[in-house]
Amino acid sequence: MPVHDNVILDLLPLVRGGYASSESQQLVEEHLRAHPELARVVAGIPSMTPELELRALQRTRKVLRHSTWEKAAAMFFTVLPMTFVFDDRHVRFLFADYPGLIVGMAVTATVFWFRAYWSKRCNEALGR
Repeated sequence: MPVHDNVILDLLPLVRGGYASSESQQLVEEHLRAHPELARVVAGIPSMTPELELRALQRTRKVLRHSTWEKAAAMFFTVLPMTFVFDDRHVRFLFADYPGLIVGMAVTATVFWFRAYWSKRCNEALGR
């Protein structure tokens, strides 16, 4: 059964990391010997060192933490103008007497929602 180059590229990180079985390692080595053009491409792919993996993990955590805070702020400023209080048998909105403040919170919420959307779009474009 012929093995496609994509299968070898899928197995490559496992083989380089030492996590693949001996059969998989042998399969990758034999395929690369039989296909020198793929072997040249594979030689140009950097190995995942522990330092590189740690940097990637730290970057991912930073992006997720930033995204979480942006979304939390967006939700907070979206819901804040809708808060209400009970006064002497009446229910009223807390910020009903401050329309400028409500507009400010709506603008702030819009900015945070836009930033969250834009961050997600940029990360998808970069393949993160």
